[in-house]
Amino acid sequence: MKKLLLFKRFLLIIVLLSPVVISSCYYDYGLETDNYDVVGSFYNPDYNFQNVTKYYFLDTVIHRDGGTVSRQYDNLIKSTTLNNLNSLGWVRVSDSTGAGVVTVGNFVTTTSYTVSESGGCWYDYWGYSWCYPYYGNTYEYTTGTIGVAIADVNVPNSSTSLPIQWLGVANGLVGSGGNVEQRIASGINKAFDQSPYLR
Repeated sequence: MKKLLLFKRFLLIIVLLSPVVISSCYYDYGLETDNYDVVGSFYNPDYNFQNVTKYYFLDTVIHRDGGTVSRQYDNLIKSTTLNNLNSLGWVRVSDSTGAGVVTVGNFVTTTSYTVSESGGCWYDYWGYSWCYPYYGNTYEYTTGTIGVAIADVNVPNSSTSLPIQWLGVANGLVGSGGNVEQRIASGINKAFDQSPYLR
Protein backbone atom coordinates (compact mmCIF):
# COMPACT_ATOMS: atom_id res chain seq x y z
CA MET A 1 0.00 0.00 0.00
CA LYS A 2 2.82 2.37 0.91
CA LYS A 3 4.60 1.59 -2.38
CA LEU A 4 1.41 2.31 -4.35
CA LEU A 5 1.00 5.69 -2.63
CA LEU A 6 4.66 6.52 -3.28
CA PHE A 7 4.24 5.50 -6.91
CA LYS A 8 1.16 7.73 -7.33
CA ARG A 9 3.01 10.72 -5.87
CA PHE A 10 5.97 10.10 -8.11
CA LEU A 11 3.70 9.80 -11.14
CA LEU A 12 1.86 12.98 -10.18
CA ILE A 13 5.14 14.90 -9.97
CA ILE A 14 6.20 13.56 -13.38
CA VAL A 15 2.88 14.55 -14.93
CA LEU A 16 3.01 18.05 -13.44
CA LEU A 17 6.62 18.70 -14.45
CA SER A 18 6.53 17.16 -17.92
CA PRO A 19 4.87 20.19 -19.64
CA VAL A 20 7.56 22.45 -18.19
CA VAL A 21 10.38 20.15 -19.28
CA ILE A 22 8.95 19.52 -22.74
CA SER A 23 8.21 23.18 -23.46
CA SER A 24 11.69 24.21 -22.35
CA CYS A 25 13.12 21.95 -25.06
CA TYR A 26 11.20 23.65 -27.88
CA TYR A 27 13.47 24.96 -30.61
CA ASP A 28 12.24 27.76 -32.87
CA TYR A 29 14.79 27.17 -35.65
CA GLY A 30 15.69 30.88 -35.64
CA LEU A 31 12.83 31.80 -37.97
CA GLU A 32 12.16 35.47 -38.57
CA THR A 33 8.94 37.17 -39.65
CA ASP A 34 9.95 37.25 -43.31
CA ASN A 35 10.44 33.45 -43.34
CA TYR A 36 6.66 33.14 -43.40
CA ASP A 37 6.15 35.36 -46.47
CA VAL A 38 4.62 33.71 -49.55
CA VAL A 39 4.53 35.13 -53.08
CA GLY A 40 2.41 33.84 -55.94
CA SER A 41 1.53 34.90 -59.46
CA PHE A 42 -1.32 33.70 -61.63
CA TYR A 43 -2.03 34.46 -65.28
CA ASN A 44 -4.32 33.71 -68.18
CA PRO A 45 -2.29 31.39 -70.45
CA ASP A 46 -4.43 32.39 -73.45
CA TYR A 47 -3.56 36.07 -73.13
CA ASN A 48 -0.66 37.44 -75.19
CA PHE A 49 1.32 39.85 -72.99
CA GLN A 50 3.66 40.61 -75.92
CA ASN A 51 0.92 42.86 -77.35
CA VAL A 52 0.90 45.06 -74.24
CA THR A 53 2.80 48.33 -74.63
CA LYS A 54 0.92 50.71 -72.33
CA TYR A 55 -0.78 50.67 -68.96
CA TYR A 56 -3.32 52.76 -67.11
CA PHE A 57 -2.54 52.86 -63.40
CA LEU A 58 -5.20 53.26 -60.69
CA ASP A 59 -3.77 55.74 -58.18
CA THR A 60 -5.67 54.35 -55.18
CA VAL A 61 -4.78 51.18 -53.30
CA ILE A 62 -8.01 49.34 -52.54
CA HIS A 63 -8.27 48.21 -48.91
CA ARG A 64 -10.58 45.22 -48.49
CA ASP A 65 -10.18 44.92 -44.71
CA GLY A 66 -12.63 47.42 -43.29
CA GLY A 67 -9.91 50.00 -42.68
CA THR A 68 -7.90 48.06 -40.08
CA VAL A 69 -4.63 48.38 -42.00
CA SER A 70 -2.92 51.73 -42.08
CA ARG A 71 -2.48 53.45 -45.42
CA GLN A 72 1.11 54.38 -44.53
CA TYR A 73 2.48 51.81 -47.04
CA ASP A 74 0.24 52.77 -49.98
CA ASN A 75 2.89 54.98 -51.63
CA LEU A 76 5.50 52.22 -51.32
CA ILE A 77 3.10 49.68 -52.87
CA LYS A 78 2.31 52.01 -55.77
CA SER A 79 5.91 53.09 -56.43
CA THR A 80 7.23 49.51 -56.36
CA THR A 81 4.50 48.43 -58.77
CA LEU A 82 5.20 51.38 -61.10
CA ASN A 83 8.94 50.60 -61.13
CA ASN A 84 8.23 47.01 -62.16
CA LEU A 85 5.77 48.05 -64.88
CA ASN A 86 8.25 50.57 -66.29
CA SER A 87 11.03 47.96 -66.27
CA LEU A 88 8.83 45.82 -68.54
CA GLY A 89 9.09 48.62 -71.11
CA TRP A 90 5.44 49.53 -70.75
CA VAL A 91 4.47 53.23 -70.92
CA ARG A 92 2.01 54.79 -68.51
CA VAL A 93 -0.98 56.51 -70.15
CA SER A 94 -3.93 58.55 -68.84
CA ASP A 95 -6.63 56.72 -70.85
CA SER A 96 -7.61 53.13 -70.07
CA THR A 97 -8.96 52.38 -73.55
CA GLY A 98 -7.14 51.63 -76.77
CA ALA A 99 -5.11 48.81 -78.23
CA GLY A 100 -2.27 47.45 -76.13
CA VAL A 101 -3.44 49.14 -72.93
CA VAL A 102 -3.98 47.26 -69.67
CA THR A 103 -5.37 48.55 -66.39
CA VAL A 104 -3.27 47.95 -63.28
CA GLY A 105 -4.42 48.23 -59.68
CA ASN A 106 -3.29 47.30 -56.17
CA PHE A 107 -5.24 45.90 -53.24
CA VAL A 108 -4.59 45.08 -49.58
CA THR A 109 -6.50 42.71 -47.32
CA THR A 110 -5.95 41.17 -43.88
CA THR A 111 -7.14 38.08 -42.03
CA SER A 112 -6.84 37.53 -38.27
CA TYR A 113 -6.50 34.15 -36.60
CA THR A 114 -6.84 33.02 -32.98
CA VAL A 115 -5.60 29.63 -31.80
CA SER A 116 -6.30 28.48 -28.22
CA GLU A 117 -4.79 25.55 -26.38
CA SER A 118 -5.70 24.03 -23.05
CA GLY A 119 -4.72 21.16 -20.77
CA GLY A 120 -5.67 17.53 -21.19
CA CYS A 121 -6.19 14.31 -19.25
CA TRP A 122 -4.49 10.95 -19.35
CA TYR A 123 -6.26 7.72 -18.45
CA ASP A 124 -4.46 4.48 -17.54
CA TYR A 125 -5.51 0.87 -17.92
CA TRP A 126 -6.90 0.57 -14.39
CA GLY A 127 -9.25 3.57 -14.72
CA TYR A 128 -7.14 6.18 -12.95
CA SER A 129 -6.84 9.59 -14.56
CA TRP A 130 -4.47 12.49 -14.24
CA CYS A 131 -5.18 15.86 -15.79
CA TYR A 132 -2.70 18.47 -16.84
CA PRO A 133 -3.35 21.86 -15.35
CA TYR A 134 -5.05 24.33 -17.66
CA TYR A 135 -2.35 26.57 -19.08
CA GLY A 136 -4.56 28.41 -21.58
CA ASN A 137 -2.18 29.58 -24.28
CA THR A 138 -3.84 31.75 -26.90
CA TYR A 139 -2.01 32.78 -30.03
CA GLU A 140 -3.28 35.62 -32.17
CA TYR A 141 -1.78 36.66 -35.45
CA THR A 142 -2.79 38.56 -38.55
CA THR A 143 -1.75 37.93 -42.12
CA GLY A 144 -1.82 40.57 -44.80
CA THR A 145 -2.02 40.19 -48.54
CA ILE A 146 -0.86 42.76 -51.09
CA GLY A 147 -1.96 42.24 -54.66
CA VAL A 148 -1.28 43.64 -58.10
CA ALA A 149 -3.91 42.94 -60.74
CA ILE A 150 -3.58 43.48 -64.48
CA ALA A 151 -6.81 43.60 -66.48
CA ASP A 152 -7.52 44.27 -70.13
CA VAL A 153 -10.80 46.14 -70.69
CA ASN A 154 -10.55 45.42 -74.42
CA VAL A 155 -11.02 41.67 -73.91
CA PRO A 156 -14.67 40.67 -74.47
CA ASN A 157 -16.24 39.76 -71.14
CA SER A 158 -19.78 38.67 -70.32
CA SER A 159 -19.61 39.60 -66.62
CA THR A 160 -19.52 43.04 -65.02
CA SER A 161 -16.05 42.52 -63.53
CA LEU A 162 -12.80 43.34 -65.26
CA PRO A 163 -11.13 40.38 -66.99
CA ILE A 164 -8.01 39.81 -64.89
CA GLN A 165 -5.11 38.60 -67.04
CA TRP A 166 -2.41 38.53 -64.34
CA LEU A 167 -2.48 38.58 -60.56
CA GLY A 168 0.55 38.87 -58.29
CA VAL A 169 0.07 38.43 -54.54
CA ALA A 170 2.37 38.59 -51.52
CA ASN A 171 1.17 37.27 -48.16
CA GLY A 172 2.88 37.49 -44.78
CA LEU A 173 2.54 38.19 -41.10
CA VAL A 174 1.41 41.68 -40.10
CA GLY A 175 2.47 43.40 -36.92
CA SER A 176 5.61 44.23 -35.05
CA GLY A 177 8.89 42.72 -36.09
CA GLY A 178 10.56 42.45 -39.45
CA ASN A 179 11.37 45.16 -41.93
CA VAL A 180 7.88 45.86 -43.31
CA GLU A 181 8.99 48.18 -46.11
CA GLN A 182 11.61 45.74 -47.36
CA ARG A 183 9.16 42.82 -47.20
CA ILE A 184 6.47 44.70 -49.16
CA ALA A 185 8.91 45.74 -51.90
CA SER A 186 10.47 42.29 -52.02
CA GLY A 187 7.09 40.58 -52.33
CA ILE A 188 5.94 42.76 -55.24
CA ASN A 189 9.33 42.44 -56.97
CA LYS A 190 9.27 38.63 -56.65
CA ALA A 191 5.78 38.45 -58.16
CA PHE A 192 7.06 40.27 -61.26
CA ASP A 193 10.39 38.39 -61.31
CA GLN A 194 8.68 35.00 -61.36
CA SER A 195 6.51 36.08 -64.32
CA PRO A 196 8.88 36.15 -67.33
CA TYR A 197 5.93 35.93 -69.75
CA LEU A 198 5.12 39.60 -68.96
CA ARG A 199 8.27 40.69 -70.81
